[in-house]
Amino acid sequence: MKAFVLGAVLACGMVSGANAQANSSDRPMTQFTRSALLSALSGIDAETEEQSGKPNISVTFDNGLMGDALLMACEDQQTSRNCLGTSILVTYETPDDATPAKVREAINEYNYRQNFGRAYLDPDGQITLRMYIIADGGITMANYKRQLALFSLSAAKLPNYVYGE
Repeated sequence: MKAFVLGAVLACGMVSGANAQANSSDRPMTQFTRSALLSALSGIDAETEEQSGKPNISVTFDNGLMGDALLMACEDQQTSRNCLGTSILVTYETPDDATPAKVREAINEYNYRQNFGRAYLDPDGQITLRMYIIADGGITMANYKRQLALFSLSAAKLPNYVYGE
């Protein structure tokens, strides 16, 4: 009986240890999951709102910046299963008093000076900033959160380039 109890205690300890390792911020993820994305965003104090029937997640970063998160390159895009990419997208209003050339110049300067995200004018003339994170080869949760946080900080600087704020 003692051997059975000791075996059960050891087994529980091994399961708990395995669960702790699975949730470790140092253990590389080779795929992104919806729960990992939500956890990473929560870990940087971003608020999220899931959209019924859509794979997109609305995000409000702790600096007030609002964006859209989407898992990409998935085995099944509708269910966000076995995804290799995370896309974060933020859009900005194009100033009425700025010429397209001035906006392009501001975007080019932002892209030259900032490293987290790529700004561009979309086909409708909307100023857009996107960051794409890949899981290929593995990424730790700590790195995932750090990249999302750095994107938020960098994205908050784009208006300074475009609007001169």
